[in-house]
Amino acid sequence: MPLLDADYAESWYVQLLTEVIFQEVPEGNWFCCSDCDHIHTTLLNMVTCGEEKLPDSLISLIKKKHEEKGLETGAALDVKWKVLNWKMVASDEIRQMLSKAVAIFHEQFDPIVDSASGVDFIPAMLYGRNIKDRDFDGMFCAMLTVNQVVVSVGIFRIFGPELAELPLVATIADCQGQGYFQSLFSCIERLLGSLKVKHLVLPAAEGAESIWTGKFGFTKLVQDEINNYKRQYHIMGFQGTPFVQ
Repeated sequence: MPLLDADYAESWYVQLLTEVIFQEVPEGNWFCCSDCDHIHTTLLNMVTCGEEKLPDSLISLIKKKHEEKGLETGAALDVKWKVLNWKMVASDEIRQMLSKAVAIFHEQFDPIVDSASGVDFIPAMLYGRNIKDRDFDGMFCAMLTVNQVVVSVGIFRIFGPELAELPLVATIADCQGQGYFQSLFSCIERLLGSLKVKHLVLPAAEGAESIWTGKFGFTKLVQDEINNYKRQYHIMGFQGTPFVQ
């Protein structure tokens, strides 16, 4: 069998590689697998379609919480939830809603600021803007409204069928303890379940770890588990804050 000339072989390889690299790139989004394609399509449909009514079981939960606190519910209790993503659907209305979400997070949390640039992480997360080595791409905002008023919000991201994260959640002070966040979390949980996402992790803020583990059934992650997730995914965490799953 004749030997292939080395110079010719190198030239042939470079030409082949060039042809492969510079082939026309297919339009649209590329995904590693059909599961991720399905997740993206589902989220896009939710963002595009807008708000959804809560199931009757969650409305009953909210009404029960109101009764326990002696609050007037009224017949006109209109509770809905929606998923927002600025990069998928951007408009003045969406900007106003995301601004309300920023205000609620700022009401409940001290500023989360990048020490080098001074940039506020919270708007960056909600608008999917990256800050240096912080990757906020793919963040979604889940929002619960009561009679068109935003009362509870959460930021989540789905990395694929193996893992999702929920780095920040908040409810306005006047509406806490009334079942609103519990209902919003249930909607997020049902969404992840429908997409067959196996694990949900989140950083438990100071004083909230016992609520996540006792009320919502989470367990605290050990450091080896956290390190393993961080090697594979850009999960969002805060210094000194434990993770639960």
